[in-house]
Formats: sequence, structure tokens, C-alpha cells
Amino acid sequence: MKTYLLTAAALGTVAAFIAPAQAALIACPASFVADGTAKVFNGSNSAVSGCQYDTATSQSTVANLANINASAFFGYSDWASNGQGQIDPGAGGAGSFNLAGVDFVAYDYIIVFKSGAGTHLTAFQFNEEFASGNWTTPFTDPPFDLPGRSTSHGVSHYSIVKRYNPKAEEPPVDVPEPATLALLGLGVMGAGIMRRRRG
Repeated sequence: MKTYLLTAAALGTVAAFIAPAQAALIACPASFVADGTAKVFNGSNSAVSGCQYDTATSQSTVANLANINASAFFGYSDWASNGQGQIDPGAGGAGSFNLAGVDFVAYDYIIVFKSGAGTHLTAFQFNEEFASGNWTTPFTDPPFDLPGRSTSHGVSHYSIVKRYNPKAEEPPVDVPEPATLALLGLGVMGAGIMRRRRG
């Protein structure tokens, strides 16, 4: 019994260290990135491959480079300026985008939107098919809990940032994550303890 309790406690400790890393990031509804219903698009085609919003951000959090990196969208906190920061779209319900100096071979790009009360920073990762197109506000209820009877909020501003993609020059290498190795080690250790007790 003590062995089981020890193993459970060890697994709980490992999980406690793993979970908080990006607990605030939530995946957007699949319709936000699907062809025909995408919030960032070119014609009827989606221009993005993923969408996340950060529930730790508030209405006072602007979509600047520091806050984008603090959110660690798509697992990275080394996003860099693309010279397209905090763009005011005017009307705010819809608009167009155009990636400045685009180089999909060397860089990954995201567009990060911000609105007001009841919303959070929301980022879309470009799918490297389109460097220009259109967008509609992602700030709808659901997934956001907008105040009053609002079903949609306009975009107050957005930023487009980039990240150097080292995969462009070298093939990817699969390396097990530390958490996976730790769990594997605990499993082996538990099996060894059980074998020793039986023997």
C-alpha cells in the first residue's frame, strides 16, 4: 500500500510542475480556423492553422510584443516585431491583413487580436498559404462571455509578429519531453519495486 501511495505522490508532484506552464491558453473553436468559417481567411480558404486565447489577459492587456510573449502563444515566448504592432482597424468588426516582408521559409507568423470587456488576447497562427486576406472579429459569445446581451465585439487593435523558425535550415529531431521521461522513469521504478516485493 505504501508503494502505491509513494508512486501516486510522485506522479502528483510531476503533474504539478507540468500543468501550470500554459494553463491560461485555450484552443479556439474549430470553426475559427476551418475553411469557409475561419476568422482569418483568403476568399473561402482559411489562412490560419491554429487559434488560442489567453484567459489570463484582461481588457487592460494590449496586444504588444511583451504581452504576446508573456502569453507564450503556440508554445513560444520569442516572438519578434514584424513592424506591425497595435494596428487600429477603425470600424473593428472586420478588416484586411497583409504580412509585411513575408518570408514563410524562415519565419512563423501570428496575428493577435484585442477587444474590451469579457475578451482576452486571441492569436491565430498563419498556415503559410496566404500573406494577405481578410479577418472578422473572433470576439463572439461563445466562446467568450461577453457582458450584457452582446453576441459580438469589435477588434480594438491587432498586432502581427514573427518568430524565426530554425526548422527551415535543419530537419526536425524528435526529443522526448522531460515530463514524458519523468513519467516513464516513475513507471519503471514502480515496476522494479513491485518485482522486488514479489521476489
